[in-house]
Amino acid sequence: MTHTMTPSAELVALLTALDAIESSALTSCPGWTAHHAAAHIAGNYEEVRRHIEAFAAGHPLERTQSWDEREYALRQLDHSALVRRIDDQAAATAAVITDVLAAQPDAELTWTKRTVPVAGFLAHMRSEDALHRWDLVGDDDTSLELLSQQDLLEHAVNFIGRPLLQRGLRAGVGETPFSARVRSPGRDDLVVDSVGGQARLSIDAPQGEATIEGDPAARLLLLWGRKPSPFFRLRTGRDGESADRVQTLLAGY
Repeated sequence: MTHTMTPSAELVALLTALDAIESSALTSCPGWTAHHAAAHIAGNYEEVRRHIEAFAAGHPLERTQSWDEREYALRQLDHSALVRRIDDQAAATAAVITDVLAAQPDAELTWTKRTVPVAGFLAHMRSEDALHRWDLVGDDDTSLELLSQQDLLEHAVNFIGRPLLQRGLRAGVGETPFSARVRSPGRDDLVVDSVGGQARLSIDAPQGEATIEGDPAARLLLLWGRKPSPFFRLRTGRDGESADRVQTLLAGY
C-alpha cells in the first residue's frame, strides 16, 4: 500500500537541526558527533521498520540488533546522504506501522527482549527525534515545546520503563528503599519507587509533597539522564536524600 505520510514535528525539527550544523559538531552524548547521532537515528528507524515488516510477513524477529550492528555501515555514509536516509526511513517506517495497525490495532511484537505494542513505535520515534535534537542543540524554544509533551513522558514510562533504570541500579542506587515524586505543575506526577534492589516508574495524580519539581521539558530530560539548563529549572523539596537518589538512578542508558 502507498502512503503519503506527514512527517512529525519532532522529525522536521531534528532534520532542520542536522542540516544547520556541521557533521563533526560535538553533542551532549560523550564520544558522539552530529554524524554519530544521525547514524543512531537512521539505524533506529531501519531496525523498527525491519521488525514490523517481518511481523507483517508472519515471521516476527526475536532478536533486536545492537546499536553498533545498526549503525556501523551508516556512519560510513556522507552526512547529507545520511540525513536523507533518516527522512526516507521515517516515511517507510510510519507507512508499515500504519498498515499493520489497520489490520491489527492491538498488535504486539518482541523488541529488545520485551513485548511491546506496535502502536507505541510512533511515539517512540517522536521521542527519539525530540531527545536527540536536544543532544544536538540543547535547550531552546523548540526543545521546550517538544519535550514538554506529556505523552512523551508517558511513553518513556510505559513503553521503555525498566531499561531507563538499569545503569542506576547497577550502581547500587536501589539498595535503599525510597519513593519519590517528580512533579510539573498541572501535570500528573512521575513516580519513582525503589525497594529490595529493584525500581519502577509510574505515572500518578499529584499527591503529597514533590521530591523534585520543574517544568515538563526539564522533567523529561531528567528521566532520560540528561541535565537541562539552566540547572535551576529543577528544584528539590524537603526530602533532599530521595532527590539525590532519583538523580543517580536516572542515569540514562
